[in-house]
Amino acid sequence: MSTLIPLAPFVLTAFLALLTVLLIVGVLLLMVLRIVFGGRKRNPQLDAEEARLMQDLHHSFQKLEERVESLETILLETGAIRREPTAAGPQRQTE
Repeated sequence: MSTLIPLAPFVLTAFLALLTVLLIVGVLLLMVLRIVFGGRKRNPQLDAEEARLMQDLHHSFQKLEERVESLETILLETGAIRREPTAAGPQRQTE
């Protein structure tokens, strides 16, 4: 009976490792099944709404980009920032 006691930690470790592997395989199997059979039913109305929202976001980001470029131009013309390319972007002049 004394020879079984040193094996107990190894048996427990092997059991936990097997349980972990089975859990990972199960999760991966569920993910594959969800991808194959689809996660949700497609609703054409929701798809159209998502497309409209994405277009609105794209348009808003384009307008924001134009505003930022305008502000950069103003700051460059007034001399508030130097035009030296750095990793951090334009630097303010300190005097």
